[in-house]
Amino acid sequence: MNGRRFLLSLAAVMSIVAAGCGGGTSGGGGNNNNNNNNDDNNRVDVGLRSSASLGNYLVSDSGRTLYYFGLDLPADATHKAVSNCAASDCLPLWPIFHVDSPVLGAGLNAADFAEFVREDGVKQTTYKGWPLYFFAGDSKAGDTNGDNLDVWYVIKDPFYSALAMTKSGGPAIYLADPAGRTLYIDARDNDGSGPTCVGACLNNWPPFTAGNGPLPTGIDPAKLTTITRPDGLTQSAFDGHPLYYFARDAAPGDLLGRGGLQGAFDVLDPTTL
Repeated sequence: MNGRRFLLSLAAVMSIVAAGCGGGTSGGGGNNNNNNNNDDNNRVDVGLRSSASLGNYLVSDSGRTLYYFGLDLPADATHKAVSNCAASDCLPLWPIFHVDSPVLGAGLNAADFAEFVREDGVKQTTYKGWPLYFFAGDSKAGDTNGDNLDVWYVIKDPFYSALAMTKSGGPAIYLADPAGRTLYIDARDNDGSGPTCVGACLNNWPPFTAGNGPLPTGIDPAKLTTITRPDGLTQSAFDGHPLYYFARDAAPGDLLGRGGLQGAFDVLDPTTL
């Protein structure tokens, strides 16, 4: 359930890369800025691939899988994307993906793609605000060796209804919505009688309702359910715990709600349930 975690050392991941590649090359590391096939009329920079275990997921023109990093912060209407994959200890294993004005395959929406300039001055493509990467341990088209490795996951389509994030010096892994907004549980709900946060409480702790998308590998999708609250509203719950936002969390990755309401509210590690 927990996958291959957590924040593995460079040497440890390099051993995975060596095992996965069998001594070969990764076949397309670097920024992947020049995704041109011989026939530009048939060129597709980002497309979809499918597997029985993962469903549809994003790949580059050469079929290499694209990933998101749970330590990153996605862009939103007022905040720029933040990549926390630094050059020395991360990028050799997780090369960035960037294409100017990518040509998209069937089923993909141009509005979901953008780019930003990283702290190192390099451009990187984003999907739904999340920076995109390759994994050096994927040696051929369709490989997904980086999925559920540390807090790295493939980009599924449709996109996740909730996803896994982490924070340096904070929770090892916690549940967030697709835009990187932290989700919380209320310890007062543990008796199974339903949501305790009602009325004025909801002004600070709005209920979260998930979409119909999948969950990252390692998180049991059967545990994400929908309940009907006493006030008639619907709310998502994970393993029976109703899920909430915190109104003062203004940006992706904010965790201001931890310990709220005299310690009742905290984040949820979905891999431990």
